[in-house]
Amino acid sequence: MTLTLAVAAGVACSSASTEEAAGPAHAPIAEPSPTSSDGDEDARAPSHTDDGGGAKPDAGALPSTGADKPNCKYKAHATGITAGQQAGGLSFHVYAPATYNPNVGHTVVILMHGQDSDGVGELTALWQPIADQEQLVLVAPSGSRPATNGDPNGHNWTVADLNDIQDLMPEIDDCYNVFVKKHILWGFSEGGFYGYLLGIGAANQFSGLAMGGANTSFARQNGYPPSAAQWKIPVSDVHGDQDQNPISVTRQDKADFEAAGHVFTLHEFSGGHSISPDQVRAQYDDLKASVSP
Repeated sequence: MTLTLAVAAGVACSSASTEEAAGPAHAPIAEPSPTSSDGDEDARAPSHTDDGGGAKPDAGALPSTGADKPNCKYKAHATGITAGQQAGGLSFHVYAPATYNPNVGHTVVILMHGQDSDGVGELTALWQPIADQEQLVLVAPSGSRPATNGDPNGHNWTVADLNDIQDLMPEIDDCYNVFVKKHILWGFSEGGFYGYLLGIGAANQFSGLAMGGANTSFARQNGYPPSAAQWKIPVSDVHGDQDQNPISVTRQDKADFEAAGHVFTLHEFSGGHSISPDQVRAQYDDLKASVSP
């Protein structure tokens, strides 16, 4: 199954999206279209169908992509933080621990940054300690739009970027030994709004969704409520009760995901628009056992 998302623009990190769907939400397309002059964009989902399996605990039984990497477009098995540029797509950073072992499989975490970040800060401050402990491979793409200088109506991500992220994932898999059914999608703030759109619209590509300081309003406006996910993907959400993005919307997200059969863990805390390393660690713990269809 493929699908089209038609939107007028993006979503600011400071509020739920005000954009409206500009076209049919499930029209088939062959390839993603480039951004047009009026901002309409397309995003696609994978061609898998829901097997109704939900989270599966034994990822160790799954084959990884192996140690031999003849198709790697970048540097195979590179450790530390390395920078890359996707052909015709996004710039990105990848992190693998110094103790990374090319002979065993690793879980991958895709990081979608907040406004005016390039993803490196989130990678190093929030996820690198977890990666070192748990032997994760981290991938932090950068949104294609330039810095907004803090404009609350500005945004760095575009819907077309979500297609590039989907293309980047197998490219990274071609360079590391990974579990092909263990890819967690994480996003905060603007990255969380776009992350929910990607995570619901292309759910079969991910083993879990970890979001913070955001909600599904942008995804819903483009035809992707929680019930549209292709499998019962588990969700972990961190949200402050004083966040500028109302906690009431995230509570409704929890109710709607659960009504659709998903496990939704809400880490609600007393505070505003923020997320801490301990909260991110809790999100990883929520999702680490899950395996995609």
